[in-house]
Amino acid sequence: MNNNNVKRTVRIKNRLNGDLSYDGSDEDDDDYLEIKATLTSEEYDVESIKAEFKSYQSILPKPDKLLQEQHSFEMLREMIQRSKVEMPRFLKYGYEGGIMPHHALCCLLLNDSPTEAPKEKGLNLIGSWVVWLISFGALHRQHNMPAGIIYEQFNRVAHVIPSELLLPEELRKRIRNRGLPIPNFFLDPEDDKQFPPHIALLVILQDGEKESEYLGSLIHRVAWSWFAITALILRLVLEVIGGAGAIWGGSEVFYLRNDANKEQCRYASIAIGILCFLRFVILNAPQNEDEGDILGPAGPWSLRTASRLRAVFDHPFHYFVRAREPFYPSKKERSLYISK
Repeated sequence: MNNNNVKRTVRIKNRLNGDLSYDGSDEDDDDYLEIKATLTSEEYDVESIKAEFKSYQSILPKPDKLLQEQHSFEMLREMIQRSKVEMPRFLKYGYEGGIMPHHALCCLLLNDSPTEAPKEKGLNLIGSWVVWLISFGALHRQHNMPAGIIYEQFNRVAHVIPSELLLPEELRKRIRNRGLPIPNFFLDPEDDKQFPPHIALLVILQDGEKESEYLGSLIHRVAWSWFAITALILRLVLEVIGGAGAIWGGSEVFYLRNDANKEQCRYASIAIGILCFLRFVILNAPQNEDEGDILGPAGPWSLRTASRLRAVFDHPFHYFVRAREPFYPSKKERSLYISK
């Protein structure tokens, strides 16, 4: 093997093991070296990841703060180093024996992803039935919890996640070639919807320790539901009733309406109101492509408060309902993913 091939092999191995010093050049894209290796062969599995988490769990920000601030790889390393805690392997560089964060994340998600929809009760069950009835089964109740969104984005592509360790760009290419939506935590770092895989990993670990429960508390749900309902009513008034009223009021302002033609003006106002309502529905009805975009990369809690308010007021329907049906792989399907 010549010197160039030796350098290339070393560089790719280092990147697969977590060395982020790579300069981003594309010179090796055509010479991709597939390294058959699993996290098990690296003696780093789900239990190891969770055991490590216990040692630094207390120094991490809350899940929503992690998603909003998106601490970089280096910032998290500094935070853990200051606390005198042993560095987890997914935050180590290649020369330290590290594992790339997206490999650890895949390992965790393949093992812990739910295989069926959680049993709903109380307000959740009522909400799901109301959405189903009003939309004739076309829409579904929205999921706004970050961990649930991360699991779902991953589950849709889990069957194309290989057992060998791939570079991030190769993983994106494999998912894209199958015509599947790339999870936001696997997107290119330059994409506005991307949030780092190490953040997704930490949010999932925190959720396993029930640290995300406060996001779904009654007070949060009531407050944000009230904001969304208010925004929905205001948009209906401005965009629908306002359009119809503008025809009625404008006809009087310009002396076009009188006793002889007021019924015709009324019909014109109603007709414009109907067109405004159709426009309202088209602009506000959820679409499959909206997931992981309209309300933030991992739902509304991945946005800071001001941005969350703006997103909810811009798209109040999306806070309550979604077009894409929630996806849960069966136990048989998940066993196939894990045994690949």
